[in-house]
Amino acid sequence: MPRHQLRLDARSPSIIVPITASDLAQLDRQAAALAGDPVVDLVEWRVDLYEPSPTGAATTPAGTASAGAAAWNDPAPAVAALETLADALPDTPILATFRTTAEGGGAEIADDAYVALIDALAATGLAAAVDVEYRHPRAAAAIETAHARGTAVVASNHDFGATPAAAEIVARLEAMEVAGADVAKIAVMPRSAADVVTLIAATETRYRAAGIPLITMSMGALGAVTRIGGGTFGSAATFATVGEASAPGQLPAIGVRAALDLLGQP
Repeated sequence: MPRHQLRLDARSPSIIVPITASDLAQLDRQAAALAGDPVVDLVEWRVDLYEPSPTGAATTPAGTASAGAAAWNDPAPAVAALETLADALPDTPILATFRTTAEGGGAEIADDAYVALIDALAATGLAAAVDVEYRHPRAAAAIETAHARGTAVVASNHDFGATPAAAEIVARLEAMEVAGADVAKIAVMPRSAADVVTLIAATETRYRAAGIPLITMSMGALGAVTRIGGGTFGSAATFATVGEASAPGQLPAIGVRAALDLLGQP
């Protein structure tokens, strides 16, 4: 079982801070900056931004998409990095996320290797949860293997091009729950203030029916209000920065904490 349990509640939204290190030295520095920080409830380690030794890539021309994917044939470097991160942040829950290029991430990975990586990370017991892209071809297998290891799953979906209709957002969040996720997450890109309202309305609608926590956000400057006030409408966590951001519109964690505290006052 994981050493930390994932506990999210829209009535008291959690602040999740991304770790975007590309190597162990950066990982150590970023973790040290977060250790003991009272504004940080969880960290999200972006595994796809980490650069493992490219084992298995020797027969693939450098610089090709398949070469990048081959670098993840062996999950051992990622497991070792997770162990280092967990040692540096013993009291902080970790969400381990491999964001694929299809969802705006920093690396490619073969479908079977994606499941194997999630299994290996979950098997350590050091991650409170793993992220699974709900539209990934092997999403069902990834969710199953994480649960078999006793690790919670945050199902995710990202739309960097637009904001879908409210009914579509609700349908995606519902589909994640039906697929077995423990948390349903969606991030969308607004083109107008009306798009932000769409995301908020969809969140509130799904929150009333959902049996699992939701994490929703409207990205970019237009959507910043959803990163502060999302809990009012049912979003149980927000992503904020201590250093590097991992998505458009993330705000400094210290300011987000102050805003959440203010909003939470009776």
